[in-house]
Amino acid sequence: MDLKGKKVIVAGFGLSGKSLCKVLTMFGAIIFVYDSKSKEELKDDISEFKDSDITFCFKDVTDEFLEGAQMVIVSPGIPIDSEIVTKAKVKGIEVIGEVEFAYRLSKAPIYAITGTNGKTTTTSLLGEIFKNSGVRTYVAGNIGYPLVEAAVKAGNDDVIVAEISSFQLETIKEFRPVISAIINITPDHLNRHKTLENYINIKGRIFENQSFNEYTVLNYDDKNISSLFDRAKCKVFPFSMEKILYRGTYVENGKIVISSNGEKNTIIDINDIYIPGNHNVENAMVASTMAFLAGIDVNIINTTLKTFKGVEHRIEFVRSINGVKYYNDSKGTNPDAAIKAIEAMKGPIILIAGGYDKGVSFDEFTSSFNGRVRKLILLGETRDLIYKSAVKNGFSREDITVVNSLDDAVYAAYKMSMPGDNVLLSPACASWDMFKNFEERGKLFKDTVNSLRG
Repeated sequence: MDLKGKKVIVAGFGLSGKSLCKVLTMFGAIIFVYDSKSKEELKDDISEFKDSDITFCFKDVTDEFLEGAQMVIVSPGIPIDSEIVTKAKVKGIEVIGEVEFAYRLSKAPIYAITGTNGKTTTTSLLGEIFKNSGVRTYVAGNIGYPLVEAAVKAGNDDVIVAEISSFQLETIKEFRPVISAIINITPDHLNRHKTLENYINIKGRIFENQSFNEYTVLNYDDKNISSLFDRAKCKVFPFSMEKILYRGTYVENGKIVISSNGEKNTIIDINDIYIPGNHNVENAMVASTMAFLAGIDVNIINTTLKTFKGVEHRIEFVRSINGVKYYNDSKGTNPDAAIKAIEAMKGPIILIAGGYDKGVSFDEFTSSFNGRVRKLILLGETRDLIYKSAVKNGFSREDITVVNSLDDAVYAAYKMSMPGDNVLLSPACASWDMFKNFEERGKLFKDTVNSLRG
């Protein structure tokens, strides 16, 4: 890609935006950066590039700012109906996302995973399987390591395993993984995508450029994915927790089985999977299937599933204090993810929930409390919404505590806990009302828990 001396605009100066600037500098591009935040808010990020010749824009997007641009590369946080995207398209400037740009740069094959829940765990697990097979592997994308950085480092003989979000899929054009997967789809990000149908269609874009000799792995049990099966031009390899499939991945007699080309391959007894919970059986099925289709030996897949310990901030055990276990599930950023965390707990739960409002219903979430959640602690933008939903579903007002900070939530949980309880941070919401990201929220939770006296 020849970008030397050409003007490229980077929209959004977060993690992806900064990585784009580093890579574009390597290619000798003339870099302009737009962000809706103020110069003061971004001063620390800007200081990282004090020796680079970058022009910044923090206000309204002018014609002069866009003039002569070869392309606009948008970070995932920039909506496709934003001012800069709309004006660039009117001027005929190509608008792509960081994932699309990374794909155009990449020499290595990309294995791409999306879904509402389980993306990070499945991506990390598949990456571990590839590493254990002896292949140099880059785990990147929405997982926290920008895909564009992996793309410039990975060679022809390497592999990139990428977590891809719906925000990233909005701006692809040619992006084409060798194997893709959609784990599940439940309502999420409707404040941005407006309707569930639109959200489903965007998720389906992950396989839209794949050809007839490539694979997409799709959830046979998920009604929201069923409409996508006939849309794929590539081979669909289904997986199911509920049904034995003639061709696909399924659970039979407590074991994960992959049936392909008339042969049944037993991968693992689900009780031998290190990370607990039915949702992790689903994640293991997806990672196993993608690895199997990529030609990785079944024994390597089995060994990895027995030893992989999961990812930070996803039902992560923090410590036990006076017979009470504390779990960090800050990555539970929507109701369905939080329900899975609740179902994974053994024993009564003191649940800490609430955060940024993404426009979804909490009724199914609060319905899952019955017989599991003993006390509910609420904070953040959605605390009133969750409170009303919980009461509507029969949860006692006396068992709900409303607090103003995560520190206060942890201390409240500590005071009301009894031996045998599980204190679970699983917000069912994004973190952006109070934190930069779910990692910052999870770290504060762990730091606060670790400061408690045993």
